[in-house]
Amino acid sequence: MRKLLKSFKTEINPTIEQKIKINKTIGTCRYVYNFYLGHNKTLYDNGEKFMTGKSFSVWLNNEYIPNNPDKIWIKEAYSKAVKKSIEDGCTAFTRFFKHQSAFPNFKKKGKSDVKMYFVKNNTKDCRCERHRLNIPTLGWVRIKEKGYIPTTKDGWKIKSGTVSVKADRYYVSVLVEI
Repeated sequence: MRKLLKSFKTEINPTIEQKIKINKTIGTCRYVYNFYLGHNKTLYDNGEKFMTGKSFSVWLNNEYIPNNPDKIWIKEAYSKAVKKSIEDGCTAFTRFFKHQSAFPNFKKKGKSDVKMYFVKNNTKDCRCERHRLNIPTLGWVRIKEKGYIPTTKDGWKIKSGTVSVKADRYYVSVLVEI
């Protein structure tokens, strides 16, 4: 039987500590995305080979961060969110090389729609109850619209999701398997 995927987006009410963590992760994702674009732009301008997202991630974690101790704060963010921002940059470059879109643009704070991505690794990572949602690295976050996202008890499985910020209001979008 084919499984259906459905998405739900609603506003959340995180605590002050959770807001700080969300903002740090979103800022780190924006920085890594821009760093990936800048690094590949210099390679492209010098006529060198394009660096894929996977090779950039390996280079970033194994060479760049250990050699630059002032960039250790990149490791403090949720690793899956950072990996997703690198994948987004790789997709943007792939689309550029296939002539499907223009050269990728850098993301500016306040103007670009950067999100914190999370994924379900095991059964206890992402759970939903009537009035709250368990997000990896954030813990339980209150949902403002109670009962909108289907609960885990009903047999629905959360596959992945994103946390976004618009006008100092926090939203969660989850992908649910029916």
